[in-house]
Amino acid sequence: MFSKAAYFLTLLSLATTGAYQTCEVPFGGDGVDDTQGLNALLPNCSSDAAIVFKEGVTYNISTPVNFGNLSNVEIQFLGNLDLPKSIPYVQSLVNATTGGRLYWFTMQGTNITLSGNKQNSDQGWIDSYGIPWWQEAQYTQPLGGLANRPHGWSITANSSTVRYMKLRKPVAWSFSLTGNDNHVYGNKIDAAYDLDNPGVFPFNTDGYDIKGNNVLFENNWVFNGDDCVAVNSGNNITVKNMVCEGGHGASLSSGNGVSNVLFDNITSINSLYATRFKSSLNAVGNITNVTWSNIHVHNATFPIFATGVYYDQNTNRGRTPGVYPANSTATHIKNFSWINVTGTISDVYTGDGSCTTDPCWYYVANATNTAAITLQLLNGTATNIQIHNVNLKPVDGKGTPNVVCDPSSFTDGTDNLGFKCVNGPYVPN
Repeated sequence: MFSKAAYFLTLLSLATTGAYQTCEVPFGGDGVDDTQGLNALLPNCSSDAAIVFKEGVTYNISTPVNFGNLSNVEIQFLGNLDLPKSIPYVQSLVNATTGGRLYWFTMQGTNITLSGNKQNSDQGWIDSYGIPWWQEAQYTQPLGGLANRPHGWSITANSSTVRYMKLRKPVAWSFSLTGNDNHVYGNKIDAAYDLDNPGVFPFNTDGYDIKGNNVLFENNWVFNGDDCVAVNSGNNITVKNMVCEGGHGASLSSGNGVSNVLFDNITSINSLYATRFKSSLNAVGNITNVTWSNIHVHNATFPIFATGVYYDQNTNRGRTPGVYPANSTATHIKNFSWINVTGTISDVYTGDGSCTTDPCWYYVANATNTAAITLQLLNGTATNIQIHNVNLKPVDGKGTPNVVCDPSSFTDGTDNLGFKCVNGPYVPN
């Protein structure tokens, strides 16, 4: 048994090791790179701490930040953060990194919380000043975007949370999230662009790229020019109650190793895709148990889209989309469902500003301007695909919804598919 002295020493030790400190990021003033002050406090604030960017202050984060390995740390973005505006300066930093890819914010660890300013709508914004990058991209060929662009956040963490974050005009990808048992909610990504001026298009401004198990995304808003959210690998992932504007929708983007994914109650507005599965040609993996349910479509070119022959206009330049050798292979998909998909097809202004090749990278043979359902799948690569309760109409009220579908794609036939599998008008069973 413990003596009284040992007992009180134990309590003192627990109190000491469990101490939680607040680390306020110093503000250096106009023109000062506040990354220096932040880096100075990080070694002493990597565990059991709150790192606070003060409300009412706009910090200059002029160099990339590696928060390091964190444990039980909350980073509170109560004030605003400004990233550099000079394209040549940022390009020089990216070019200096191995592999030419740079995330402006990097961290890893356990029980990390990124927390924006929920109470004050004018505070907590992280501004990357991406519009000049988008403008320059329209003059840059063949990339369709400038070289050496920085990405936003690389987070490798377990049992962690990203909440109420607000990103304005990202240059490229916003969040790359890897880890298990994570929760992401209440965030805003504003890569909004002028839909009437597609020449200034936010190329590759992916909202969220997800890798992990037991992940919950909910109540997030994204206006961008690429995937709103893309599940890349993992199991037991739920994405719900999201609004996706202007981009490529709620996507599953993988060739292997994904199962038990639910996209539910997703609102898609003025998007190229509302829902999408994509895997590149000659992938040989398996993906199972994926559902898109309760999808509200407001003006999408491709409301329901699945392809095993994804065409990347950078790496596949010179090829024709949809044309491939007869012995090509593709990912096998099983138990995929689209349930309750309603709304309008963009048949007046189809596509978006991401097309820089001829033919366009999202060209699909046999697809019309009222493509409600597009299944671009190789022979024998799909099992138990079900698409039910679909009510999609052209936004101008003219014509009928159409489908692209080849019966040879399905190993179990088309009886359970939910509609007549032809290249032609949508006819539900």
